[in-house]
Amino acid sequence: MKTASSFLLILAAAVAPAFAAGPAWDSTGNSQLNGTYYFRQVLYETNTSGAITTAFSDYGNISFSGSGTYTVTSGTFVQFGGGVESLTGTAGTYSVSASGFGFMSSPVLSGANVEFLLSNGILVGSQTENGAIQGGFLNDMFVAAPYSTNISLSSFSGLYTVAAMFPGADATFQLNPNGGSLGSVSISGFSPSGSISPQNSSGVKYTFSNGAYSITFPTNNSAPFYQGGSITNTNGDSGPVFLYMSPDSNFVFGGSALGVDIFVGVRNVSSGTSTPLSGLYYEAGFDDIGGGLDSYYGTFNAYQNNLVGHKRILYAGNSTGTGVTYSGSYPAAISGTYTDPSSTVQYTIGQDGIRIGFGISATIDGTAFYYPSIEVGLPYSPPAPTGGVYVDPTGVVNTASSAPYTAGVSPGDFITLYNGVNLANSTVFAPPGAFPTSLGGVTVTIDSIFQATLYYVSPTQISFLVPFEASIFPIASIEVNNNGSTSTPVTTYVNLTTPGVFTYDTGIGDAALIDYPFGGGTPYFINENNPAQPGDTVVAFLTGLGAPLPANPDGALGVKDFLAQAISVDVNGVAAAAPAYAGLAPELAGLYQINFTVPNGPFCPSTTTACMNIGDNSIGIAGPDSYTFEATIPISEGTAAAVAGASPEAKPAARGKVLPRLGKSAAR
Repeated sequence: MKTASSFLLILAAAVAPAFAAGPAWDSTGNSQLNGTYYFRQVLYETNTSGAITTAFSDYGNISFSGSGTYTVTSGTFVQFGGGVESLTGTAGTYSVSASGFGFMSSPVLSGANVEFLLSNGILVGSQTENGAIQGGFLNDMFVAAPYSTNISLSSFSGLYTVAAMFPGADATFQLNPNGGSLGSVSISGFSPSGSISPQNSSGVKYTFSNGAYSITFPTNNSAPFYQGGSITNTNGDSGPVFLYMSPDSNFVFGGSALGVDIFVGVRNVSSGTSTPLSGLYYEAGFDDIGGGLDSYYGTFNAYQNNLVGHKRILYAGNSTGTGVTYSGSYPAAISGTYTDPSSTVQYTIGQDGIRIGFGISATIDGTAFYYPSIEVGLPYSPPAPTGGVYVDPTGVVNTASSAPYTAGVSPGDFITLYNGVNLANSTVFAPPGAFPTSLGGVTVTIDSIFQATLYYVSPTQISFLVPFEASIFPIASIEVNNNGSTSTPVTTYVNLTTPGVFTYDTGIGDAALIDYPFGGGTPYFINENNPAQPGDTVVAFLTGLGAPLPANPDGALGVKDFLAQAISVDVNGVAAAAPAYAGLAPELAGLYQINFTVPNGPFCPSTTTACMNIGDNSIGIAGPDSYTFEATIPISEGTAAAVAGASPEAKPAARGKVLPRLGKSAAR
């Protein structure tokens, strides 16, 4: 940046480059990002409590070369309550993998990167990887879409639903342009002081120039958001609201010329149309939960009426972006609109299947909640297979949790490659004992150096263990060799930990757990008919807990040990006591084991921020750079007191009983 950039220059000194030496990021997708794009980014600086202290926006036209460089051909930088600067001429670099997952140097923050996901030309991303800055955080959202000469004044027609985010507030719009004029606009939303009743604004006008729309909202003193065109800021500035459009006109985004807001919108589907989620989605967004802002990017797979996903998230109190894996059920959307199970976010699915989300008010256990939020999710179709041996770049999945490939991998992680072509000539499982480095003439190499140990291979899937040595690089490059024919490498991040709990089905639902009853009794497998009791010791089997201490050979039978990284457990957010054991599963290859005590409550409803349910509860497993809450544990209410040291010794279990998911194909 340039000058009022004094702030940004200070930040630049605090931000380290995102990548160190090691395997090169796959840049074979660079050509997917080519030509002139419209872009908008908002950046909110927050303190360690997550409260917004100042805000910025930047927007304009950016030209991508198709080969890894870009130039802002016309751009503006706005500081809330401060100055306005030109970004025109700012240049940078980018790299896009075959999956559309990539990064670009930040146009406003020297030394920082915007991590992004690209689908059908639309780009969504965030700078979460840059972490803490000057004792606070910089949460942001970046959106871009191609400039098209086919867009005209008449392209803006139909009914659009729009979600907007402001510092500490959000709004929803219904825009109903007819290609030449804009009818009345319904605006509603929430602010820190409460709900804003729906309002209808008439006389809204817009103009069109150079592929973009300029909307002027009439001044309405009762509306806290758009005032005479833009949000009111401390300068009293006002101006038009710029709206950019995807080439097919089904997706819109933008914000105020002199404001620090951002909005995303979709053209509505026809009334009564069913729009269920299906397949892989790319997403980015903001959440302002309990007064603490977070921003994220990631992916989710929608199948079996469930979402299994991953977010790389930056939030107050965490110095770097943390990988969070999650699962949740969703109703099939009718007429494009539905509310999430927590009743705090409403989603609209528009034409092209693009999903946007915005916060709504909800009453939970008698208490009213409201979380300002904005999200956009883009449906993604993996690229067509190429070459003789093909690894789907989006098919690198945690074997236990099914967390998508953006979650990355960690030393010792159990990974399955899905949707491959000619990965093996036949299906071969490893014999009992330690895992080998070759099965049926197939090998998997990490970083062109380390041989992975293999659980099974098949023509379309391979399950393997990430070598412990892979932790020396921030990026893992994965290649498959099938009897002399080698695939193109795919790349992903390497983390310290990427926990996933083995369940009875595809990473969702009840975990495969053994219960050791409090006070003695026969151990049993936990299920809906045999729930756990408070105070019982539970044994969970996992992957992704990182390097063991002392070291163990890759793929060898586990020994009782410790972990290089600290691991903690919670049940529905209620912290459990420190695990009595967390390490490799003794006498089993490729598995980790945690022995923990089920907390004694409190049970819901409760006045505390976390409480347990009678029935299913999430199992949270936290490492230093990751957290998962996908798997569930059924619990019945009891009164047993948790006893320190009541856990059994770490000991082996029957592999076939403990691992019902291994080798099972998920619908993708």
